[in-house]
Amino acid sequence: YTPEVLTKSLVKYTLREKLGADLEKVSADDILKLTVCEPAMGSAAFLNEAVNQLAEAYLVKKQSELNQRIEMKDYQHELQTVKMHIADHNVFGVDLNSIAVELAEVSLWLNSINGSNQVPWFGYQLFNGNSLIGARRQVYDEKQIKTKVKADKWFNFAPRRLAPESLARKKSDRANTEVYHFLLPDPDMANVTDRDAKALKPEKFETIKNWRKGFLSNLEAWEIETLQQFSDVIDELWSQHVQTLRADRARTEDQFKIWGQESKGQTTTTAAKDEIHATGIFNHDAPIATPYHRLKLVMDYWCALWFWPIEQADLLPDRATWMMELKLVLESEVYDFHQPEQSGFDFDARVVETQPALTGFEKPQHDLFGDDQLSLTVQEEKLSQVLTAKGELHLPSLYKQHPRLQLVKELADKFKFFHWELTFADIFADRGGFDVMLGNPPWLKVEWNEGGVLGDYNPEFLIKNFSATKLRERRKQEFEAKPVLENAWFTELEEAEGTQNFLNAYQNYPELKGIQTNLYKCF
Repeated sequence: YTPEVLTKSLVKYTLREKLGADLEKVSADDILKLTVCEPAMGSAAFLNEAVNQLAEAYLVKKQSELNQRIEMKDYQHELQTVKMHIADHNVFGVDLNSIAVELAEVSLWLNSINGSNQVPWFGYQLFNGNSLIGARRQVYDEKQIKTKVKADKWFNFAPRRLAPESLARKKSDRANTEVYHFLLPDPDMANVTDRDAKALKPEKFETIKNWRKGFLSNLEAWEIETLQQFSDVIDELWSQHVQTLRADRARTEDQFKIWGQESKGQTTTTAAKDEIHATGIFNHDAPIATPYHRLKLVMDYWCALWFWPIEQADLLPDRATWMMELKLVLESEVYDFHQPEQSGFDFDARVVETQPALTGFEKPQHDLFGDDQLSLTVQEEKLSQVLTAKGELHLPSLYKQHPRLQLVKELADKFKFFHWELTFADIFADRGGFDVMLGNPPWLKVEWNEGGVLGDYNPEFLIKNFSATKLRERRKQEFEAKPVLENAWFTELEEAEGTQNFLNAYQNYPELKGIQTNLYKCF
């Protein structure tokens, strides 16, 4: 556990930046509006301390403003009620460990309960996810995408971040010429470079090499235009998601009767909140795709390409398939972007000029193969397999019909990609983000160390100092005897190199260019 002396001092001097040494920078009511986030919260030691210090600060300031004093016999109860309000409204956290999230909920609950029947609820505040790996609300301009000069391509530059307050608008501050970064390829995707791995699966690595060459080839004008259309749809979906998240948060936040406030208090049962959460936007197993699920699947797809399993190299999408599946997820339309094998084909004829079908299905306006009726029949048949009678995207059917998207879901569940401006969309839209970020993130170098996974199966790999040649021989023997070990070895390798590639990519962490990857610096 984090020592109390560390949590107290760090929170004290962090909050001083916002509150002032003598609370001179804020009013008491301002304190109740501050948002505090711990991005690697563990069991929420720093969040609990923030709750304690903010509650104390509120009562000190409010008594001063009203020139009143709380009787000593009532002070502890009033303090606990303020702590419960702040825990319920003001603190947010993320952690990679799902058990840590549960411990954080329990510790915050125990720290803030006041003896009444009400308890704080954290369904829209605390999340299990990887704070460092996810997509962002950032864009590249078409000039960076069109260039054929490798040094001038988008992935060599930091994308432009969009203004958070434009999140709630159907038309964000994204220019028509700009494309969301998570719609574009990157040279470090599916880029495991370990020599021993290549020697073990040469055919898979050759497949990946050929895939990368095609996936990163220069984008045609029609492709850029299509991605810009997808970006328009994303803007609208994000706007819808913000509205839904605002409503759900309002329905699940209690108003406690706290000292110095006129509110008489209004609460909802925990069971009612759990029901809203179970059927709401963050429902992991939701059958129908909401704007949140559509956006998350697209962002997860982009992240998954960095961590693609070597054994599943044949499932890597070529760029036409990538765009076809993006269109299906974002617009509920099936459209084949592959070039037909016929001469004189006009690339631009493949651009689909349709309005985003966010709640239903509209037939595509263009045919690739000259026979409108046949093409539409085939596409309608494909859509009928993934759409409900109301035209809604049915996620279980989508995953069943599209194994690649099923794999994306599995990778997202495994690596827990976390998209900050999606999960906390209303916080970013209404406040521009969090007022205070605090904590003590892990200081850990990201590097591939096969000794750990090999040692789990045979301690000799850790105890004995094998030469490189001897290590390869022993590893080969172990792999032949224990196929499960080879699978575990490749899994660890894919995660280590995928994480390294993501965190070292200039577009993801431009401030850390040339610095050895360390999780602490990324935080």
